[in-house]
Amino acid sequence: LVRMDVRMATAMSKPVEISAPDTALTYAKADLARAINYAGMDAVKQLGETPVIIPDNNSAYYSDDPEETTRNRAKALMRHTLNQYIESNYRYDSYAYRGYSVNVEPVGSWEELNIQSIRMKLDRSLVPPVMPPGEKGYETYWKVSVPLKIHLTELASKTELTGSNITIETLITARYPLLKDLTDEYSTRLNGSNAVMMETTALSMAYTWARGYMQYYRGAPGNIVNNTHLSLMLNGALLLDQGFVFNSVDPMSIVEYAKQTAYVLTGKSMDYANVSLDNGSMKIDPQQDAFNSTGDPAAAEEDYNRAKQFDINATPITEYLNNDSMPGGSFVEQQIRTVIPQVYSTGLVTGVARHTSETEGAHDGYESSHNVEGWGEPDSMNLVGSVPRDDAVPGTLYGEIWDVTWTRSHVWRHYYTVYYECKKTRTVPCTGKDGKPSTCSEEYTDTCSRTEYYEMTTTDTRVDRVTITLKAQENSNTNIPLKYRGGALSSRNDVVKPFEPRDVDYSAAHSDPQIEEAYVRYKSDVFDANKVSNLKNQGLSGNTDARTYSSDTPSPNYIASPGWLPGEAQFAVDEITEAINRDVHLDPKINYTVYPVPSDLLIAARDDLIMKIARNESQYVDKEKYYNGAQYYSTSAKLISLVREWYVDEVKYQIYEKFTGGSDMINGEIRKNFSEPDKVMQANRDGAKLLSKGMYLPFGLTMRAYHTDDEGNVYPPEELEAWNESVTLVVNQEPDYLSPDVPYGEEKLYTLKLRNSNPTNPLQASSFHGVPVLPTLNPWVVTFGAWEINVEGEFVKFEVFDADDETHPNPIFGHEAQVYVREEKSIVDPMTTLPIGDNLPIKFSFTTGNFIAVPPGKLGVGDREGGFLTPLGYVEESKGWNKT
Repeated sequence: LVRMDVRMATAMSKPVEISAPDTALTYAKADLARAINYAGMDAVKQLGETPVIIPDNNSAYYSDDPEETTRNRAKALMRHTLNQYIESNYRYDSYAYRGYSVNVEPVGSWEELNIQSIRMKLDRSLVPPVMPPGEKGYETYWKVSVPLKIHLTELASKTELTGSNITIETLITARYPLLKDLTDEYSTRLNGSNAVMMETTALSMAYTWARGYMQYYRGAPGNIVNNTHLSLMLNGALLLDQGFVFNSVDPMSIVEYAKQTAYVLTGKSMDYANVSLDNGSMKIDPQQDAFNSTGDPAAAEEDYNRAKQFDINATPITEYLNNDSMPGGSFVEQQIRTVIPQVYSTGLVTGVARHTSETEGAHDGYESSHNVEGWGEPDSMNLVGSVPRDDAVPGTLYGEIWDVTWTRSHVWRHYYTVYYECKKTRTVPCTGKDGKPSTCSEEYTDTCSRTEYYEMTTTDTRVDRVTITLKAQENSNTNIPLKYRGGALSSRNDVVKPFEPRDVDYSAAHSDPQIEEAYVRYKSDVFDANKVSNLKNQGLSGNTDARTYSSDTPSPNYIASPGWLPGEAQFAVDEITEAINRDVHLDPKINYTVYPVPSDLLIAARDDLIMKIARNESQYVDKEKYYNGAQYYSTSAKLISLVREWYVDEVKYQIYEKFTGGSDMINGEIRKNFSEPDKVMQANRDGAKLLSKGMYLPFGLTMRAYHTDDEGNVYPPEELEAWNESVTLVVNQEPDYLSPDVPYGEEKLYTLKLRNSNPTNPLQASSFHGVPVLPTLNPWVVTFGAWEINVEGEFVKFEVFDADDETHPNPIFGHEAQVYVREEKSIVDPMTTLPIGDNLPIKFSFTTGNFIAVPPGKLGVGDREGGFLTPLGYVEESKGWNKT
């Protein structure tokens, strides 16, 4: 419009350059653009006052898309008004300029009009830390295009100089689309898992914490969540989100909210004059309101701050691991008993290294061995040396060198041949008695031979040089799983001189026998007992008589571990426990105000505790005290060191397992008791962020609107399309305060319905309230409580006014603001008196919840009065809950 006016001014300043017909057309187009704007403003005025939310499907404007229905209606209204203007001003040569007339044909169908959206982004003075409104911008203006048939006629001759189709575009200078978009956004944020649910959650969290921790420490108040306070919270959330969306809150609602807050929390009434605004806003402090709701705000604040320092630490875990009332003793005792036999163990074997030499007796001339006797028993066995002890394992602990001699008889023979004359018989041919050919035997003389021998007996000698040793194959072979780190503490043969007693000093001085008993027993019972037979065993060369000894094998392979050792190992564990309990405390920044969902709190605590234990792990294990870098100083030193290393890892593992299990248990309770648990938990997380910021209820604070492209990007200032403008809105809602107890208006409508329940309370009356978080029988990490909050409500009437853009003419006041109204009303087309559809009030409903975690023990927390007891715990319903 501004640019068009500039062009008009330029045209009018140079009359000599423009002919009268051109000027007539130019003026007519400018006038028609203004007429379209006024027609558009009249249309959006009606749209804002009587919006259609549910279109009538018999309406001529109906579309499946309600937004398209609204645009169709706007086009029809604009066409109707514009045609009236055309009929009065541009028909029958009514519009004339210097001998020329401009005539315009009426617009045929409203469908010929086109509406294009102009989008802008709002820069608000109040921006919430979560779920900020309007991130994609808003439809702010409409640009309307109208096709027209225009005729230019010379009046003197009644000659039409030209007839042409033109399209006139203009901006409708009323921000109806912005008001509608903002109201729709507010309505959306009121329902389901959205902003008002989160804001209600934030306000109710403040009450839950203030009242819950006071009950935990002092036993009162008896009820944590009640509908009287919930109505305050809900009204506060409605106004808070109004401020976030519109940068303005209904002023009478601010006053009524302040009065109700004073009355509910203190029992005192407040005059309107006592409600003050600071820079156009009223600050609200839900936390202080929560303190005030207890009747003893100072004590409530003290307990609230005490609870923020609630130190979730490793103590329940260390007590869990060291609980000696467990069957079989504590987990630490059981582990010590498991590790001792691994450390106090060895494998021993007899090694036989045999080098044999055999000498045959002299048997010159007697080359054939005829008979050899067995070696039999040795003729002599002589100890000729010893083997030094090795320091390393595997290695020799004891050894002897023997010469063992055997002799045997060996018969040799010399064989030779003797020749002599002898008689033999042979068969020859002859004639038989019957004259036929036959065979006959005859004797003849030949030379025969035979073998004869000479024999002699000699003595063979065998001498075995036998090295027989008592060898340690391994000792202290351990395999201790580490559940947190993964893998195992696996090692062997890494103790200094494990077969010799050693003096040690831990909490007291001791003598560690180490595994000498295995050596002594094996030498006596096996090595020495079998030595002669092993020496005599000519076929034995290698290892034999392997035995394994430990402190948990039956006799004869049992060896004792020191009786003082379990106590020293436990002392080392207690030393670590004391250090962890002294050093490891929860980061103060990890508390319920930062992690309002207790399952999140346990996970954050878990990671913080494990990180701090890991940071000091080398100090807790103190391995250098027991290990020289290659070997442990003694067998007992290895046992104690391994137990220390295992214990620190096990504490981390149990923290991880139990806190994760506790978190899962809490999540399970939440999922069991809430229909949309993930959304309720997220609302608590977002609510904590909101609570950490100041909260204000503004009245009519100005925003800045910036033109954006279709992608929502603000045009840079140097661009032609860039412009910005101020936006100030005023909100009016009916009723000013939504009450769950007092019906509104002649219809006796309950504008707010509330229901809250405490499902983590037992059905039967009990001195204990809440759910103990016990992943197993113990440790008891925290006690958990939850409240479900159900909300239904509506505004009888909700109006938004464009306060700094009073564009609509008013015969009495001059101008009036663009408005957008939501209320129960049937809408009729003023041109046809036919129904178009229905306007509806803004209604909302959602379910949310609050949680609390308190230290284990005592009485827990929960509602102990109010409402009625059900299997779901205490339930309280407002008067209108079951009424339509």
